[in-house]
Amino acid sequence: MTGALIALLLFPLAGCAFGRRPFSEAFLLGVGLVGAALFVGGVIGAPFPLTLAVVLIAGVVGISQSLSRRERGAEGGVRGHAFATALTIAPLFVLTFIAAITPLTDFDGRAFWLLKAKALAHERTIDGPFFHNEVVFSPRNQYPLLIPLDAATIMSLARDSDDHQVRFLYLGIFAALAFHLRRRVGAWCAALFVWLPQFAISDAAGALTAYNDLAIAAFVACAFFELMDGERPLLFGLWLSFLALTKSEGLPLAIILAVIGAFTSRRRLVIALAPLAIAVVALVAWRSGIPPTDEEQFLSRLPLLPQHLDRLLPAIGGLLRHAIAPNVWGFFWIAAIVALTLLAVRREWRPAAVVVSVAAMYVAAYAVSVWILDDLIDASVDRLLMHVAAPALFAISASVRNR
Repeated sequence: MTGALIALLLFPLAGCAFGRRPFSEAFLLGVGLVGAALFVGGVIGAPFPLTLAVVLIAGVVGISQSLSRRERGAEGGVRGHAFATALTIAPLFVLTFIAAITPLTDFDGRAFWLLKAKALAHERTIDGPFFHNEVVFSPRNQYPLLIPLDAATIMSLARDSDDHQVRFLYLGIFAALAFHLRRRVGAWCAALFVWLPQFAISDAAGALTAYNDLAIAAFVACAFFELMDGERPLLFGLWLSFLALTKSEGLPLAIILAVIGAFTSRRRLVIALAPLAIAVVALVAWRSGIPPTDEEQFLSRLPLLPQHLDRLLPAIGGLLRHAIAPNVWGFFWIAAIVALTLLAVRREWRPAAVVVSVAAMYVAAYAVSVWILDDLIDASVDRLLMHVAAPALFAISASVRNR
């Protein structure tokens, strides 16, 4: 349980670096800030302990300044039905019990992400012998490191690199996202979210795995809500930078959100692009110094799309087939498609633009991939649909309220 206590204290404190805020948002912001700061600091050669200390001091200063201004940031700002709240909490208790007594078993989590986390905890550098294949072969060597750096921080503070120390990092992201959704789209939508099998119990990127797709879903959600509000461009830019440093598809997702944000406010977008630019420069600099291994270079294959147009329709069909599969998503995406269409008709086009643009990006990636199309879709599409669950929930909630 040491890792759980560290996560519950470390990330919310770091998340208050920009002022005191609700616990769920502070936790997610802390997850992003700690990993991003350690990564950027690692690129410029700053020691891990120094970088972490700076982030935590910023959190303490942010809390003290907020208290002096008597700002309020309680979680109870959204009225919700008691039964919906109980429905939200119940599966989280069950998942907590399961995470406490069972080991991680998912392949990607153990073979890629946690292997990197253990190397980072041991070497305390992002370009050490591990990343030059001098220790063992490093699969997916150029994958971004934000979440592995968070996991390595927990391991280092707990003085234990066993997998069980970081189980509650991933479950914490899931719980924090659920309560953040509760504040932003309502108690019933949050209850719906935690009962979706793909998020709760799936062995492909669910809350009990060490995949990074939950973190991508959380950062997309937070960036999307900032996009809709349009009031805190710097925070919007931070969420975009976290996306770029979390997974390879995070940067295209950040670009999509930034482009949509440009139609809302070009002046504010300039502020938002600063954190994203820093993250991209750091990522490019780091990748230029370490060898690639077995990553598939989708971007370099995109110019081949005209030669693979025959794969577009099967890719779209495979995506839709999984989206309406009741054993994974229930009727969630059917309701979401209806709600997104209704909002677009009412001239609120941004949620639909996000979902459609992201879906189109993944369809194009499927079309140019060298993998067998059906096998690739079956192995990945449900994880990718997770990324845009928050805009879909926003559309469902807004449509219900309008009715």
